[in-house]
Amino acid sequence: MEHYGIQPGFWKEFLIIMGAVIFLIAVIPAFLRRLMGADKKMWFSYNYINEFHKKGDWTLRIIFMIFFIVSAIIFTAKPIILLLISTLFTVIQLGFQTYVEWKFSRNRKNYKLSLIEISLISVAMTGVLLWLE
Repeated sequence: MEHYGIQPGFWKEFLIIMGAVIFLIAVIPAFLRRLMGADKKMWFSYNYINEFHKKGDWTLRIIFMIFFIVSAIIFTAKPIILLLISTLFTVIQLGFQTYVEWKFSRNRKNYKLSLIEISLISVAMTGVLLWLE
């Protein structure tokens, strides 16, 4: 008998994957931030270092939104591509933030933690993409 819709065991796998993603993206950086002595970040707030960082960040966001909308129209049959584009945007935005922290931040430990965050997000999203395929 064939199954239509959600496969058996989906929710168990989903919870394990989401737990691993949350651990990689939130728990490890918070622990390392405290261990390394980097500045605390507020969730969902804009932590701009200077005007260059603010303008660059908003430029990247606008470019991403245009690119995302165009990609959503072109790749309607393949939604996995939109997740890949979102992951790429996140890595590019964190890369820009890392550069600005390296160049202009008072606390030099911040950019090291941002590099670690880029690698952890890349690993987590690669795992999610492989799980979805």
